[in-house]
Amino acid sequence: MLCLPVLKYSCESWTLNNDLLRRINSLEQWCYRRILKIKWTDRVFNEAVLKRVQVRKAVLYNSIQKQKLAFAGHILRGSSGDSILQILEGKLEAQLAQGRHRRMWLDDIKNWTNLETYEAIKRAAEDRCYWRACTAACQPSELEDGS
Repeated sequence: MLCLPVLKYSCESWTLNNDLLRRINSLEQWCYRRILKIKWTDRVFNEAVLKRVQVRKAVLYNSIQKQKLAFAGHILRGSSGDSILQILEGKLEAQLAQGRHRRMWLDDIKNWTNLETYEAIKRAAEDRCYWRACTAACQPSELEDGS
């Protein structure tokens, strides 16, 4: 789809939550339905739409996940410059906010890599082969064959 680069513009900086995941998946389904010329009044299940497009599962979220992990690897290795790494590691002296903790950019990386601490994530990102394997695990690159 030609609109994917436009949809994924600056997705590396997004903090993905359940609401955004739902919106991304519904947008992808809407795009598939527009391509297949399925009216919104037609009762066609999402699985049937994916089968017609010959895709096993929604790929937009997974490609965003892969792009964000690859960008995080660049930042954590320091290959994108020290200023971005200093922003990520910087701490502000301020009072703690009341209420629930906000979901942070690094929380997505922690969930996807199953690593608990920032130090563990940074050490994993320094090993390029391991980090590439982590990003490749997010991407369902295979399309369904006719077989």
